[in-house]
Amino acid sequence: TSTSTSTMVSITKHLAELKLGSLGCLTTQLITCLVLMTVVHSMLPSHCPELAVKHGKDSRILQIQEELKSYRVHLETEAELLKKINNYQRIEENHNAALSSKDLVIEQLKEDLYNLELKYNSSKNNDNEGKDDNKDNENDEDGTKAGKKSLINDEKAINISESKNETWMLPNQLTREAAPVGYAVAIVADENAKELQKTIDSLTKALPATGFPVFVSQFGDDQKTSEMIQAHLMNKEGSRLNIFHLQFPIQDTDTGQPRKSNTLKTESGHVNWVLSTLFDKYGYSKVILMDEYLDIAFDFFDYFQATASLLDSDPSIMCVSAWNENGQADYAKDSGALLRTDIFPDFASMIDTDFWREIKSGWPATDWKQWLRNREGGKGSSCVIPEVCRVSARKKPIMSKSDEQFYEQYLSRIKLNKNTVSFDKMDLGFLKASNYNAYIAGLIADSTEVGSATLLKEYRGKPGDLKLAYKDTSEYLSIARTLSLTNTLKAGRPTSSYYGVVTIRYGTWRVFITPTTLVKDLVRDRSSNEEDDKKSGGKL
Repeated sequence: TSTSTSTMVSITKHLAELKLGSLGCLTTQLITCLVLMTVVHSMLPSHCPELAVKHGKDSRILQIQEELKSYRVHLETEAELLKKINNYQRIEENHNAALSSKDLVIEQLKEDLYNLELKYNSSKNNDNEGKDDNKDNENDEDGTKAGKKSLINDEKAINISESKNETWMLPNQLTREAAPVGYAVAIVADENAKELQKTIDSLTKALPATGFPVFVSQFGDDQKTSEMIQAHLMNKEGSRLNIFHLQFPIQDTDTGQPRKSNTLKTESGHVNWVLSTLFDKYGYSKVILMDEYLDIAFDFFDYFQATASLLDSDPSIMCVSAWNENGQADYAKDSGALLRTDIFPDFASMIDTDFWREIKSGWPATDWKQWLRNREGGKGSSCVIPEVCRVSARKKPIMSKSDEQFYEQYLSRIKLNKNTVSFDKMDLGFLKASNYNAYIAGLIADSTEVGSATLLKEYRGKPGDLKLAYKDTSEYLSIARTLSLTNTLKAGRPTSSYYGVVTIRYGTWRVFITPTTLVKDLVRDRSSNEEDDKKSGGKL
């Protein structure tokens, strides 16, 4: 390399010394140039190993630079796509908000139409009474006898008018013929007027103008409670609302003695009386039972409207409930998810008249919910519940220390739904027993098994459903305590479970807390349900 460099320097020096005038002719100059070019060409860098390597590295750098440019263009394209996706999501959210606003306007128009109809009927009745008065005055001129007859007719007319306009406001005075159509909602109240008012106020915010008549059943005749209920039967404009007053007799028909409030016996008797009144006296096909310490989600009635048909299509479904005792905010995420449970829920459950006929003759004197759980436990009966609750429970003013601790630890953390879900557009057929067993068994089979509850955090953010197995109830309670789930059993089974399976949401994925005997139980019951399906002519 050093020799080549010195030769190049020499040639360059020689070229610099060439002068046009010192050469003999042009031919000599051309020959000289050709010789020099040949020498230079033989010394090009491609024949130098070190320069060749350097040349190769430069080419690779250029190639990498081109690849980086291409990747940058790809990233910019993806960023544009993400921008468009975000814009579409915002448009969809605005569209959903507009639809919700439209629904509210429609409901308000329905209510206005209902009030106008009431005013029209009232005006029509007044006109008819005026005509009757004129006719009676004409009869007075025909003689004393006719006048007495007119007076009697006039008194009857007034009494009928008062009956039409006021009797419905009195407790227990609504007739079967005058009972509004729809699914009845029963609030079974004790003697706490303040808490009852909170529940009624929460309910009326979501209450549609028609379709869900509300019956507030008062224990006894406490004046403050009665006045509060009466104040909610009409709105501020004086128009009648779809709310009615029931009053559970304070006198025990069996003993003749006054009933005591706040006892399991009184509550059981009160619920029995309410159900008998609404099913047997008024003829309702479905009733939603509620306590007086509940707050209502905005889509409470939409949820029941969409799921009520499940009671007609599947005899194994004994109720539809708005409550999920494992619906704490940490474990309830999907507002549109629905589950089956074979544990009768504590709050806000709808039952139908067929189920009422089955249970009313054996209705217990006390603790009716526990009686239902024990009665239906071995029959394959279930209730439909949401993953995210449509009701939440308030803290009672008077509670035992253990009840207060249980409320603070579990019930106070229940999540009340705030998202719009179009249940009426969903296919709920998967909830029928003949489909659900295969559905839930398939999900569990495809899930990843986790060794213990303490290891769940290692799977957070990873895709796929998970399952935790337990051998007996003591092992389940240990898992529940680790996860801060409701660690109680109802009728010897985990609360809100289905064949012992408790389903919760961990992040965006489900976790199935599953007994080791699950598969055998589901297969056995699936065969039983398929046989029932055949007997019912495919109704299931």
